[in-house]
Amino acid sequence: MKEFKTVVFSGGGSRCLWQVGFWDTVSPELGLKPDVVAGVSAGAAMAAMIFGGASQTGIRMIKEATALNRSNFYPSNIFRSKPAFPHYAIYRNTVLNTLDEDAVKKIRSGPEVRVMFAHPPSYLGARSGVVAGLLGYTLEKHIKHPVHPVAGTRLGYSATIVKLNECSTGEEMTNMIMYSSCTPPFLPVLKYKGNVALDGGVIDNVPVRAVNDMNGKGKMLVLLTRLYDKKSIPQISGRLYVQPSSMPPVSKWDYTNPTGLQGAYDLGRADGERFIKDYRK
Repeated sequence: MKEFKTVVFSGGGSRCLWQVGFWDTVSPELGLKPDVVAGVSAGAAMAAMIFGGASQTGIRMIKEATALNRSNFYPSNIFRSKPAFPHYAIYRNTVLNTLDEDAVKKIRSGPEVRVMFAHPPSYLGARSGVVAGLLGYTLEKHIKHPVHPVAGTRLGYSATIVKLNECSTGEEMTNMIMYSSCTPPFLPVLKYKGNVALDGGVIDNVPVRAVNDMNGKGKMLVLLTRLYDKKSIPQISGRLYVQPSSMPPVSKWDYTNPTGLQGAYDLGRADGERFIKDYRK
């Protein structure tokens, strides 16, 4: 189906497994073949795994890793010069090992996969830029609950959009996804070409701006990862937002809950089945 020429994967950490379940169900039934895909944070990781033909491998690996991880915080590591948060190592290793040579080839020859990440404004230093960006995003999301936040843009944060198809290796692709997911303290502060890179969600956790050039070129499918008030979801011609029927049963940064990850995936499959029936009416 070429009707949806663009697909957007929003961020949402562990909840993004919902997107994979939804896609695995809907795509083969409706024959979805987008020209351009955009993702941010874990949504970018899901997009890479899906279009690399490695989503099931990625799910298996993240479930295995989280089953072995006892805690989301290891305070004693602070005194051992080790990371107190296990997320970066688990996340990076999962993505890197999933994007093997075969997956890289499929991504490079498939639809254009765009990944967005953010940079602090020049008037802020590295640390203050991280704090201000994440604080602004968190407050806006919890107070106003917008689908598309604006605080980061108003504060002067800028976006970089890269194409995974132009990366030569799985490691390079993984680096781009880590930049897009950089949310201290869960991930360390990372730099792209000398500039601090932050989770693209600081600018927009639902990165439609990364595909502005596709407006008017067929329909756009936007996959959310959390529940929004239906009144807050934009009603834009040619753009279809799809959200979970209930909150996925795992929190964003819970890396100890393989059952919750599977539950998020299963919810996506169930919602996908309902979507197919409704879409065919």
